[in-house]
Amino acid sequence: MESNEDDADLQLIKASSTLLSELQDALPKALWRPSHTDSAPGRVHSQVRQSDLDHILQLIEPFQGEPQLLDSKLKHVVPPIVDAYLQYLQLGKRAPKTSHWPLDTALCIILYTLCKVRGYKIIVGFLSNEPRHFKPVLQALERTLTQADGGSATAPWQLSYVLSLWVSHLLLTPFDLASISELASPIKLPADLEFPASTPTLAIRCASVGLKYLYTSTKAQDAAAAMLVRLVIRPDMQKLGLADLLTSKLLGEVSNSDSNVPTSIYERIGPLRFLSGIATSADLSRLVPNIYRTCEKLSNEEGGSSVVTSNAVAKKFFVKIFRNVAILTLRLTSAEGPLLSFLETTSVLEDVIDYLLRSLADRDTPVRYAAAKALSLIILELETEMGHEVIQAVLDSFWEDVPRDGSGIPDFRTANALKWHGLTLALAHSLFKRTASPEQLPDIINALAAALQFEQRTATGSSIGTNVRDAANFGIWSMSRRYTTDELLKVSTATLHFADAGNEGQDSVIQVLAVQLILSACLDPAGNIRRGSSAALQELIGRHPNQVHEGISLVQVVEYQAVGLRRRAMVDVANQAADLHTTYWTALAKCSMDWRGLGSVDISSREAAAAALAKLNGKVPASILGYVVLDRVTKQLDQCSSKDSELLHGLVTAVSYIIAPESDGTSITSEQIANLWLRLSNMQECMGNFPPRVLRSDLPSAVASMLTALCHVTLQAKENGQQTESLPFDAIETILERLLARQEDSILQSIPALVQAAAQLKREAGIPLGGLEAQTLCGRVALDSTKSALHGAGRAIALGTLGPVYGNGLAGPQAKASITTLADLNAVMTVDWRIIGAKALQLAVENAGTGDSPESDILDTVVQAIHRGTRDYTVDERGDVGSLVRLQALSCASSVLGYGSKRKLPEEVLNVLRTDVARLSLEKLDRVRIAAARCRYEWLGSEWAVRDVASVSTEDYFAAILSPLGAEDRDSSLESALLEGYISCAGVSGERLLQASRLALVELLCRADDALLTVHMTTFAGILKDMLVDATHMHPALELLGFLLDMQIPQRLVGKTDFKWRNLLSTVQKAHHKSNDIQKIVAAVNVYRELACVPTIRGEVLKKLVSMLKTNPYPRVRIAVAEALSVTTKEERLLSVNWAAPIVDNKQTVAAVEVSLLAG
Repeated sequence: MESNEDDADLQLIKASSTLLSELQDALPKALWRPSHTDSAPGRVHSQVRQSDLDHILQLIEPFQGEPQLLDSKLKHVVPPIVDAYLQYLQLGKRAPKTSHWPLDTALCIILYTLCKVRGYKIIVGFLSNEPRHFKPVLQALERTLTQADGGSATAPWQLSYVLSLWVSHLLLTPFDLASISELASPIKLPADLEFPASTPTLAIRCASVGLKYLYTSTKAQDAAAAMLVRLVIRPDMQKLGLADLLTSKLLGEVSNSDSNVPTSIYERIGPLRFLSGIATSADLSRLVPNIYRTCEKLSNEEGGSSVVTSNAVAKKFFVKIFRNVAILTLRLTSAEGPLLSFLETTSVLEDVIDYLLRSLADRDTPVRYAAAKALSLIILELETEMGHEVIQAVLDSFWEDVPRDGSGIPDFRTANALKWHGLTLALAHSLFKRTASPEQLPDIINALAAALQFEQRTATGSSIGTNVRDAANFGIWSMSRRYTTDELLKVSTATLHFADAGNEGQDSVIQVLAVQLILSACLDPAGNIRRGSSAALQELIGRHPNQVHEGISLVQVVEYQAVGLRRRAMVDVANQAADLHTTYWTALAKCSMDWRGLGSVDISSREAAAAALAKLNGKVPASILGYVVLDRVTKQLDQCSSKDSELLHGLVTAVSYIIAPESDGTSITSEQIANLWLRLSNMQECMGNFPPRVLRSDLPSAVASMLTALCHVTLQAKENGQQTESLPFDAIETILERLLARQEDSILQSIPALVQAAAQLKREAGIPLGGLEAQTLCGRVALDSTKSALHGAGRAIALGTLGPVYGNGLAGPQAKASITTLADLNAVMTVDWRIIGAKALQLAVENAGTGDSPESDILDTVVQAIHRGTRDYTVDERGDVGSLVRLQALSCASSVLGYGSKRKLPEEVLNVLRTDVARLSLEKLDRVRIAAARCRYEWLGSEWAVRDVASVSTEDYFAAILSPLGAEDRDSSLESALLEGYISCAGVSGERLLQASRLALVELLCRADDALLTVHMTTFAGILKDMLVDATHMHPALELLGFLLDMQIPQRLVGKTDFKWRNLLSTVQKAHHKSNDIQKIVAAVNVYRELACVPTIRGEVLKKLVSMLKTNPYPRVRIAVAEALSVTTKEERLLSVNWAAPIVDNKQTVAAVEVSLLAG
């Protein structure tokens, strides 16, 4: 279920003030040393820690979705960064430490991130443009080149990107560059480029570094192109002809087809960036003809031989260049000059428009965006009549490949989605610039409304067309903003061809558009489309007041943030909008059944649409009482193909929601009930072999829900005295049998309600239960559980659900047979069956209700099954799969304890459950531990409230759990359970859990007197002995014992009590006898090392260690044994031997050590 926490934008808005505050605090700490005065910051740092930089970037990155939230703080963030950088340029440079960045690099990375999030044009405005900073910044940019040429560590590209933007900004200085004194020798220009001798040195340096970065594959190329364009369009540089020289050089490189020059696509893209900037300058219009001819020739190259025409970025720059050429030509043709003759002697304008129209269908999205924007800008410059012709050409292109069905609805299956996207974008941009004629509005509205419903499905079922609908939102928003109310009202709704255009209550085109936007905002599967439609609706209502029914209320309901989550938009927002006017109710009820509702791609959206229809069904407006939602859904169900599993799932789910007892809809008639039973009978063919598509669509669980709801509504009708026709019990039996044979989770979740309703319906009708009989289910479950596959798990769930229903609670022979059969599942080989068995037992307990008191043997069977489940530690290739059984057993235990809160349970039952839950509350697996802790808190009187995993992983938690061990009135079984459970978390687990649990245990044992410590150690030794039968936890038990001995806690008992040290030693020896588990053997060696300090068993321990040194085949074990002997005996001969060598090589040393130690 969705919640506000799933809405990332809403969470960002809430957290923005905190993030910005942290950013303002983090920047000074990273940039400046602490100041001794409050008036000014201290000296700037020379380096920034990687962790500090990462923290700052993490504070900025979230604003990428809502960049305008940064605006209020930019004036406090960017200037300090600029000041710090300028101060850093005056410091001496030194090599950065490990995990540190030089300050200039770190600052440029921060500035680049701000440019990426907020846009470089805004950030550049905060950079200093004082001429005195020109040379230091340019020199820093040149150093990034010399670092690479000198073989030193290459500076990150963000450094050159930001510095190139800064130099470009500084080139706006109103002084001639020659007036800025310059003594440094310039970097050499390329061999094929020679500037006039009078060219200022600064200009040569800028051109040199700009050309270097113009051919790179990073964002620095963008900034370098902007810097070069800014340089050559300066008046003082135009006098020197730098633009002509650079343009001639770069045109030659772009058009050169030699395979040796250029060597990569970036060496073509860089010059194209520069040329697109030159084509915008009116002062350089003399260069436009050559630029156009060269680019036209390149763009018309066909086939795979042209690297340029197959690259999206290159094609985007062709579009920009052609756009700039056409606009410049249109603007300057009024004056005599080269462009006038160029326009008169060529068809440049027609060719550019044709190229842009073709580019609207380009396969690359950036090209379509650029072409759409370019076309709108050119239309703006054209004469009005010619501009309208271009727009009409765009409108005519919409319907070239889109037929309409009998009702006039466009069929988008054969449409070119890329072309529709480009055309819609072009139309939207033209509307935004108000270049379309008001007479064209009917065709425009038809196109935009169709684009708002554009949807295609691929062969795999994924959706295509989101970008088309996004562009349509922009188009409607632009039209609402740029055209007056009178102009829109002149459009007759009779000229609109899309669906719902002429519905009642939609007497104006503004109202029609409002309805379409409501449908999109509430039902569209894409969140950005829903929000875009909400914004367009707000603009439409705000710009054209008193034209939309309940306009103000509608804006408040269909709000930008409210439609962010799809289920909330489909269920809550849609129903609130439907309450405002009949028109909205009708449109939402109808469109909730199309591809945006019950025909959605994903299961959750179809379920949300079904829930929305159920709500709409409960509030049918009085003016359209003849509109019955259930009948419309049933009719569509009749027409739906059995192969369309997704739509079938949506329709069946809608039926089950509408007729469900908890639905607040109108009463169901006998005819409707009979009709629905007929439709359900027809669903049998869809439930045959359960093909993968049917299972993926979740259709079986929807059919189960529909059958459940039909059983309930039929029983309700009989109670109300309605006459019902004979029911299709054969079909019911068939569907039940097929569903009970499945094992999918979604089906298993729907089975309990289904079998209860079906059993009640059969009993009311006097029909035998058939496949739901206790004997039948017991036999089938017992047979199915012998197989490795989980086929038939539904029968076990049904048996658990119906077990208490056969009689009156957990009593009687049928209930006993059911519970016994389910309890036996706990002993089968397949883990999944054991999980199902525990789940079924839980259902049996939960459904026992207030029937007869449970029979003691039945209750004991349930409790013993839970006890076995809590001790399931099966491990396979998937890991600790037994934890799944333990979790389900805990859930079952909670149900039993909840059942016991209503009835008094025997003390022995409570004792078993109490000890099992207490043991698992010390489990090392977080999910098991937290489940057991919750069970103790809810049902066993524990005062430790469980909030999250952290709350059950602290020293205080473990101390609270262990508190019964220090009580005077102790329960021996609980003591044993706690110590056994403690082996899991304090033996081998995560570091933090290990430390917290061990510290709590040590504190408890240190406070205990010798008598109590003897009791605990004796209990622990008994647990260790019992583990010899099942060695699952032997290794962690030895680790915990070794730790306690290392803490010298058990050694307090030496010579003071009658603790059986020799029994403990015997158990440890048996624990690793003939074992191949090296870790367990090493843990035992660590225990021996400490036990050797106990006088009564020292000789036996040393003998065992020497024996292991002589015979153990594992080098790691022999090394551990030698270390243990060295620590306990101080035998120096053990230190100089390579114990990883073969045993034979150290035979003499071992013999000498054995004689020395055992003789002593």
